Amino acid sequence: MFKILRKTLLVLAISSLAGLASADTISADNSYRDTSLTNPDQHPLNFNHSKQLVLKDKDNHQRATDAHIQLSYSEKPSAKRAARLEYNPVGWHNYRFKYEKSNGKISKAWLFNRGHLVGYQFSGLNDEARNLVPETAYLNAGALKSTNASNKKSMLYYENHLATWLKANKGYRLDYQVTPLYRNDELLPRQIRLAYVGYKESGKKVTINLHSYREEKGNDETTVVYLDNDSPNAIIDYSTGTARNTLNKEKTLKEEKEAADKASSEAVASAEKVSHEASESLSRELAHSESRAKEAADTAAKQQAQTYVTPDPSPSSAADGNINNTGAYKWAIQDGFNWQTRKGHSTRIAPGGALPAGYHWQVQ
Repeated sequence: MFKILRKTLLVLAISSLAGLASADTISADNSYRDTSLTNPDQHPLNFNHSKQLVLKDKDNHQRATDAHIQLSYSEKPSAKRAARLEYNPVGWHNYRFKYEKSNGKISKAWLFNRGHLVGYQFSGLNDEARNLVPETAYLNAGALKSTNASNKKSMLYYENHLATWLKANKGYRLDYQVTPLYRNDELLPRQIRLAYVGYKESGKKVTINLHSYREEKGNDETTVVYLDNDSPNAIIDYSTGTARNTLNKEKTLKEEKEAADKASSEAVASAEKVSHEASESLSRELAHSESRAKEAADTAAKQQAQTYVTPDPSPSSAADGNINNTGAYKWAIQDGFNWQTRKGHSTRIAPGGALPAGYHWQVQ
């Protein structure tokens, strides 16, 4: 009997220590954090012998920002949770979307849950706006319909294992921080960050290992997990909370990307064609303008050549023009003579007479 009791105690001790593995065992192959998202501070609360619950205020978009609790097993809530949540977090929509079951049949399930950051089994909070965000059922419960507590992509896996850790280590305290991570002004978080660490009664930290491939080392000896707020049967618009149904998300996204790439390539090709045509049109217009300018210049030159009279440089020609070579008298009019007022002088020049200086012949 004593041997059986000792063996049982040994098994219990090993089970109790299973969650207290060293930090060296926490090392995800790759970080699952999306670096394009917000990254609020991540640190455990200072050790305290009494329960602590810290909920940060909503931001200016009315989004929940952070929920943090530190408690022992005896401080877990005992009241039964209400059957239904009434508060709708910002960005809340819901859809009954189709999905394909493992047997190939098509069924329907609700896409979203009103998701608690710190779960009710730790916080005892239900309709608390600072502790609620729209979460996919897949993130919250690990399955498109019902639950799958073994799914390490879901919050349920970690919540259940942390509850088990608390129960197995009733003299210890659990520090658990849950933070929604957003991209810019989007209403729905794209990821949820979990951070947890244990405290001994002395206040010494204890690393918690829940044996998930997604666990990473966090700050101050914490273990951190990044979970995606998505669903295999939906394409979500995180800026509004709306979504589209798809039975093959990977195929749909691939086809949409190919269509977008094709449209982009066609737009670039069209723009290049328009630019090329505009360039050719401009070149033709410039050539035509140059041709018209040359024609105009040639025409002007011809007209100038036709109207230009070469002056007679012969002095005798000028002299002959000043002699009255007619056989009769010829009137000479003083330069500047005003015909309207008759002011000025005129004179008659006899045949063979010379034109006086400052006078000109009267035009007959």
